[in-house]
Amino acid sequence: MADFKTALNLTDDKLATKFSALASHHNLNANEIADNWDAYSMSNDDASHSDANFTSFRTYLTKALSKKSDKKAVPTVDIKKKGDNKRKSEKVNPMGSPIASSKAKLAAGLSRISTSPAAAYEDRKNVGQVIAHFNTQLEEKKVDLNLVTQNKAGVKIDGFNDFGTNVEQKYRYMFTTLPERAKALDTHLVNMGKEMAEQFDMKDLCPIGEPRTDTVKVIGRICNEAHEGKLNKTTIMLEGSRHEAGGQRIFMNCDELKTFSVFPGQIVGVEGKNPSGRKMIASKICEGVSKPLVKTKAGELLKIQHSSEAQDGQPLSVFAAAGPFTTNQNFDFEPMADLLAVVGRLRPDVVVLSGPFVPSDHPSAKDGAVQMVSEDGEKLTVTFENIFSEKFAKLLEDTFLDHPDLPTQFVLVPSIDDAFHDNVFPQAPFKDRVENGESMDLPGAEGIVNGSLGLQYVEEAGREGQDSKNWTKRVHCVSNPSTFKINDVVFGVTSIDPLFSLTTQDCSANINRMARMAQHLIQQQSYYPVFPPPKQANLDLRHLAKVKMPVTPDVLLVPSKLAPFCKEVLGSLVINPQQLSKGSTGGTFASITIHPMERDALEKAGEGVEMPHKVAERTRVQVQKI
Repeated sequence: MADFKTALNLTDDKLATKFSALASHHNLNANEIADNWDAYSMSNDDASHSDANFTSFRTYLTKALSKKSDKKAVPTVDIKKKGDNKRKSEKVNPMGSPIASSKAKLAAGLSRISTSPAAAYEDRKNVGQVIAHFNTQLEEKKVDLNLVTQNKAGVKIDGFNDFGTNVEQKYRYMFTTLPERAKALDTHLVNMGKEMAEQFDMKDLCPIGEPRTDTVKVIGRICNEAHEGKLNKTTIMLEGSRHEAGGQRIFMNCDELKTFSVFPGQIVGVEGKNPSGRKMIASKICEGVSKPLVKTKAGELLKIQHSSEAQDGQPLSVFAAAGPFTTNQNFDFEPMADLLAVVGRLRPDVVVLSGPFVPSDHPSAKDGAVQMVSEDGEKLTVTFENIFSEKFAKLLEDTFLDHPDLPTQFVLVPSIDDAFHDNVFPQAPFKDRVENGESMDLPGAEGIVNGSLGLQYVEEAGREGQDSKNWTKRVHCVSNPSTFKINDVVFGVTSIDPLFSLTTQDCSANINRMARMAQHLIQQQSYYPVFPPPKQANLDLRHLAKVKMPVTPDVLLVPSKLAPFCKEVLGSLVINPQQLSKGSTGGTFASITIHPMERDALEKAGEGVEMPHKVAERTRVQVQKI
């Protein structure tokens, strides 16, 4: 029972007994109950520990566990021909001239998994229900069609190269030697240690492993003594740098710490005693040091947020959604189509989409063969790249054909689970394999645009007769992870799900788990601080510097399998929009409205005065069901 009181911060013995009995009934331990309580509390305004909430939580837990145990048989594949495809009669290159197509023109149909009864996505409930929210007292951006049309260039997405950490192009991987890996890890430890010592005035640091009877301060990396399994209080070790401690490891005792949260790979500062030289008895722990938030001159903020050429005093509207963008029943991308319908109606300034776009674990993709149907009924096996081009990119293209004056810009973030992209982290941006979107001539693939992702069609849609020099770029392909700016607001985003990795590896006591996991990312200055990472992460240590946060983002987007949330953490607004599609049904996406700063305050501050952005204070967020 004591474990439950600690894990859930309970003071009532009777309530702790109830939680203990519930855990025993479902064969769960205290930490697993705590994780489920965190997920439950995200969608409940009143999540205090009470008998009423316990009853509600018990119902929630039963349903959640029943869903996990509900296993369905793998359905068969049924190829069906869909409707007309805009690109079947001609292909248009970026300059607008037609490219002749062959007689084997394709319909839009892709491999479909038949279901019985009808697909669950159409039967989803509570469409539009808000699951998590932040600052709901602030107003949403009002859609003024005339204003939006006039200010098409009012939002600028840039800064991709300003921060120096984004991957710009593809690189060779799987060739990093052991010495290179060791050097990268040691360099990261030394650099973080210097920043930590400087910011917290940690003087007279002692090398790890040196016996001392008095209280000392050390800086090292958290390691797990066990080669497998989750970190626990008996297996926590500290590793020193090669220069100061020869890479030596010692045990760390956390019994004297009232609250802590550590995980393998974390760089920490520890104060305590190490009389034997083999075990550090910690009395204080510093869990990392964050990079500063960006500041901007008041004159620049005034120009960006209040001039008629930019925001003109209007809020900045951003949607954030994460893949999969299609259900596991087919490649019809119905959730994505519904999201784009909302985009066409509400006209956000920017939509940030994090992969996977074509999931490698999709039932139709696992065997590596997906087919499309030509006009004459011929079945053609196509690449995963073709699925992205003919289905996902086609949806974006159709959206701009239906709304030629739509000012929305899209940011595409790849994923290591994308079937057509490099499976390595960090990842380069999406890019065509051939120049100018031309089709590679492959036997048996006449009429298929091979080597192109089809994004050139999105840029051209609805712009016939316009000078391409005046076009505002509609699609921005960025790296994973990526740090960039939307006007004055710094965004950080990754699709690798660091929160899930942290929760599975974290050893902690008396903490708010979700907020602390997000805090780890910022304090470790990294989009993925866990080391060693799980095999599926495929982290290339040679490019470890590209995983770092160059600054603390104003808005940090971390799509995760965990419950959606939005919280202010160390001055940064951290948002988990979860996934747009979950299995055979719909998921969630986030709507973010960032209000401008007060014009009078900016004018009074003085043009050259650097001001913090304080984005969290002026931002409304809603995570809602698609």
